[in-house]
Amino acid sequence: FCSEDTMHVAGKVFLGLGAVLLVLGLVMTGLGGNALEDIGDVDVEAKTVWSGDDGTFTYDGRDTLMVFVPDTVRCDEFTITFSNDSGPTETKMDACTEDGSAPEGYEDDPDGWYHMGTFGWEGESAGDYTLEANTEVNLLPMWEVIGEELGEAAGGIMGILGGVGLSGCGVCFLLLGGILALVLKDPKEATQVQMPPTV
Repeated sequence: FCSEDTMHVAGKVFLGLGAVLLVLGLVMTGLGGNALEDIGDVDVEAKTVWSGDDGTFTYDGRDTLMVFVPDTVRCDEFTITFSNDSGPTETKMDACTEDGSAPEGYEDDPDGWYHMGTFGWEGESAGDYTLEANTEVNLLPMWEVIGEELGEAAGGIMGILGGVGLSGCGVCFLLLGGILALVLKDPKEATQVQMPPTV
């Protein structure tokens, strides 16, 4: 390899750009991977639009509401009723596992929570509803949450693709800079040689 004082300026530039692009690409890839790992890890309390075990909430009729309870609640012991002026309404509750401890599909639920079912799936009209349950429940807007999760997934994939692309460019610049450093040298200043005077 050429020493630093003889390396051509083009080689230095390409090596520097290659190192920067490679680091940026690795960082972007890591961030994209972290975003994909967070998919499905919904912050239930932050997304909750209503919580309690007995009370009235206003349903806007637009979004289906997901029913979440802490994962300390047994599925086969959980009870919930929604009603309005017309009487009790249909609520789509998930089936329980064979031992009754959790709802089917609980493996995909956020840590510490069980998704027990949904309200509004049967096209309930907008208005005030009374909820009665044997434990505190959290109601989350399903399509809003799903939309945010899809957005995170898209962002994670784009981050990974962009990071891989930047890393590839960085490697190419490093290779090119290395080649230039090997084959090119800065021109040395011309030196003058004085001949001794003739006698």
